[in-house]
Amino acid sequence: MINQKWLTTFLKLAEVGHFTQTAEQLFMTQPGVSQHVQKLEQQLNVQLIQRFGKRFELTDAGMQLQQYGEQALKQQEQFLSDIQQDSPFIGECRFGCSGSLALWLYPHFIDYQILHPELSVSIEAGPNKRVIEQVFNNDIDIGIVTQFVSNPELEVTPIGDDNFCLIVPAAYKDKEISFEQLTSLGLISHPDAKHYLQLLINSNFKTEQAGSIPIASYVNQLNQILLPVAKGLGFTVLPEFAVNSFSQPECIFVAKLTHQVKEPLFMIRKKFRPLPKRYDWFIETTTALVNK
Repeated sequence: MINQKWLTTFLKLAEVGHFTQTAEQLFMTQPGVSQHVQKLEQQLNVQLIQRFGKRFELTDAGMQLQQYGEQALKQQEQFLSDIQQDSPFIGECRFGCSGSLALWLYPHFIDYQILHPELSVSIEAGPNKRVIEQVFNNDIDIGIVTQFVSNPELEVTPIGDDNFCLIVPAAYKDKEISFEQLTSLGLISHPDAKHYLQLLINSNFKTEQAGSIPIASYVNQLNQILLPVAKGLGFTVLPEFAVNSFSQPECIFVAKLTHQVKEPLFMIRKKFRPLPKRYDWFIETTTALVNK
């Protein structure tokens, strides 16, 4: 790595063009300026200046170093300005949550980024365990999970509920759905379907078993799960956020349940890692959308 003190002396010398004046401006002696340049030449193993009399000219290597050094100083000045400014509209924003919530939040986040192009927004979709690990590893700054995390290093804030919906084809609209009808339809399964279905059955069909419902189809792409339901091929259970994001709402129906099934949502972040101002809008908007 280039010695910063020697580089600063060289850049001032290249700018002023005179050893004595450089020494005066840097509050150094003239031999001290010469020594810095010589040490820099030794470190880089190149000749930076060509002396003639009391004057000098930069070599080609010297001119390249001057250009590099000036650019590095400008970048450093810009960096210092950026971190001191803490603008609400500049910088990277990193989130992690379930796939269904990401599907619901991301379009709103993108619309905001379009208004503020110097923002960079990313959402990592994953299960609770992965989201928590990403927060601890500083891979993301804010995570949303469905379980309370007891850890003194985390700030955990309840922000609402993840409501589960029983989605059937539109032909069943306004009908009371029985367990027999679900069995006849069959489950459009997905990675979390059996867990969601078991919660729903435990609350609404207590004498029945989720395992007795046949699997009509399986898909692991969140944005594809409701397509077979829309075509009448079966039913499924999904968080409300995924249902709200479906492009063909007229082809499906959210069945009425005697007992609503839901899980709490918690926003997690590192307690001792202050977030910049650019996260304020996202925190407020996420909380509002979850409770919409």
